[in-house]
Amino acid sequence: MKTLFIIITAISIAMISPTMEMVAEAAPITLTINLSATSITFPDQDPDLFPVSQQNGTPIRIILTTKNLATSGPYSGSVIALGDLTSGQATIPASNITWTGVNIANDPGETFYNGTLSQTTSVKFAQGYGNDNRKSPLTGDLTFFIQNLWTYATGTYSQSVNFTISAP
Repeated sequence: MKTLFIIITAISIAMISPTMEMVAEAAPITLTINLSATSITFPDQDPDLFPVSQQNGTPIRIILTTKNLATSGPYSGSVIALGDLTSGQATIPASNITWTGVNIANDPGETFYNGTLSQTTSVKFAQGYGNDNRKSPLTGDLTFFIQNLWTYATGTYSQSVNFTISAP
């Protein structure tokens, strides 16, 4: 029996006010991140035929929105694993998970990035600018991949990851 991998996704939002003097009664900045799914799984595949396995199902659709952030105000989305993937005592390094980012709706200078999951450093997956005046928020798809190795012990692996949106 081969291995089935599961990542359970946790969402966190960081609302950080820009460093500047605020006038009385300024509207608060609101940052929002929406994910189309709360977990992903990888198929049980022969590592000789599939040295890298793509997640099952459709990519994770991510929508990043801001309210009351200046049009030129930057913000970014990042992700961090809360540890390596685990199944009992067996582990798979979080860094064996990568993703590709595809823009669905964006303005010039805004984008989704490819990346590698880390448990020590938040990795930027998207960057945008205040979007109160946009027709649609910054939207993209992330497709996840795992390095598929025979050395993984059989089991069901899981780990939580935090997706965060923040403005300086």
